[in-house]
Amino acid sequence: MYTTYVRSARRAATTLVCGAALLSLAACNSGSDRAADGDSKPSKVAVDKAGKAGKAEAKPKPNGVDKLAATELRAKGLETKAAAGSVREVMSRSDAKADLRLSASECAGTVDIKDMGTFEIIRKDNDVWAKVDAAFATWAKKNGGATIKANQWIHGSPTASLTKALVSYCHGEQFGAQEKPSIKLTKGSAAEVAGQPVATVIGTGTAPGKKATYSVATTGRPYLLQQETPYTDGTGMQTITWSDFGAPVGAKKPSGTIVAAPNI
Repeated sequence: MYTTYVRSARRAATTLVCGAALLSLAACNSGSDRAADGDSKPSKVAVDKAGKAGKAEAKPKPNGVDKLAATELRAKGLETKAAAGSVREVMSRSDAKADLRLSASECAGTVDIKDMGTFEIIRKDNDVWAKVDAAFATWAKKNGGATIKANQWIHGSPTASLTKALVSYCHGEQFGAQEKPSIKLTKGSAAEVAGQPVATVIGTGTAPGKKATYSVATTGRPYLLQQETPYTDGTGMQTITWSDFGAPVGAKKPSGTIVAAPNI
């Protein structure tokens, strides 16, 4: 099996094929962190360190991780990412995409699921707010019987049924302890992610011809910058790219009318 999000690398967003229940909305089946949107701009943290906006940082120096064995290289990337405390994560695959800023206790961003709709999600500690579009509200009514008003903020908790399913896309567990891989890992070739040089690790599981690729920065801090993994039955690929390491998530209660999330 391919590693899970950040127990092995990350849980991916689900296709939600179980139409009978909104609870099937929960994200599952893993393999990545933020997307191929590239975001190569310096984070606010980097700008602050540079002394003032617009002043480029010194060119990062090689960090030597490319000399590590495959297992240690991937582990180093995951551990360094987790130690940053927060990231921007962009996920992309054929049936879903997401753009989220997150930490262990905060999350803010948007999830778009093919044939279902889009929702905005905010988490701040034990409070969760979400706002769905008209397409998502229609899907929810047809498939779970829940009435959710489109374009209006709803409020719940990380354990309440609907908001639990929605906030499952915010993978705060990646900032905790990292699990050991359950697949075979080998060193890949040097490459680039958003213009940054990386060393790659290739993971192979039991499915013939299917592989995962983990890309770790070889200059500056050795963050895991990107992960590409098969998902569901292995017929597609999911890409997650991480950036803006250590930048504040800035999650806060939204303004305007907020109603209690319905039970499902």
